[in-house]
Amino acid sequence: MQKYKVFISKKFWIFAWILGLLILGVIAFCFKENRLVVIPGNYQTFVRSDSLEEGFSRASLSLMDSTYRLDFLLRSGAPTPYAGVGFSFLSPTQILKEEFIDFSKYDSLRVILATDRMPKVTLRLSVHDPKWTKPNEVFSARPLDLVIGADRKYAEYRVSLSDFAVPERWFDQMGIEVLDEWRYLDRGMRLEVLSATGALLGIPDALEVKELELFGVNRDFLLTIGWISIVLTIICAFGAFKKKKRG
Repeated sequence: MQKYKVFISKKFWIFAWILGLLILGVIAFCFKENRLVVIPGNYQTFVRSDSLEEGFSRASLSLMDSTYRLDFLLRSGAPTPYAGVGFSFLSPTQILKEEFIDFSKYDSLRVILATDRMPKVTLRLSVHDPKWTKPNEVFSARPLDLVIGADRKYAEYRVSLSDFAVPERWFDQMGIEVLDEWRYLDRGMRLEVLSATGALLGIPDALEVKELELFGVNRDFLLTIGWISIVLTIICAFGAFKKKKRG
């Protein structure tokens, strides 16, 4: 009878270990990614154009069925005519309190978009530079840009955040003589989709953005799951070994 009890107890610990690992595995699979869904979403939108730099480009934004459409006309006047749509994650008060979005939690960006004529668009992450970014000075935010292809038909693009870099033009605007590679991804403020260099001047164009999100591996969560798995293994092994010794 005693041997039978020991056998059942050992089976219990093995069963508990396997079941626990299965449950942890399912939880890890379901929550393995961090996601910041911008479209569809409720973040504050804004229109960006070179009018802020005394340019003459025009742009207007409309929303239909969770798709943002930017109609614009680029005109000469600014050093680099441009237009785009942006999404702000923070209020001015949050920025003053330095309550930023941590872009470093994400590995990649996914976007579904289409253009009327432009063959390329610029994706931009705007981050707060602790030295150079000033309140109410839009262009003092450090931009991280990536140019991707575009087409008249909707297409999905997935890009790595490691490919985003600060354009040299920003250093010139800020009067920074020594270029650096600081990215400050943990101090994120905005995400923008802009026209790229080479867009036609004087001809109406449009940009439509249907879906937009940041995503990446939830490393902290998976690390926690890993530690819980180790603790579970130790507890079950100790329980099985202890019962066996008593027998």
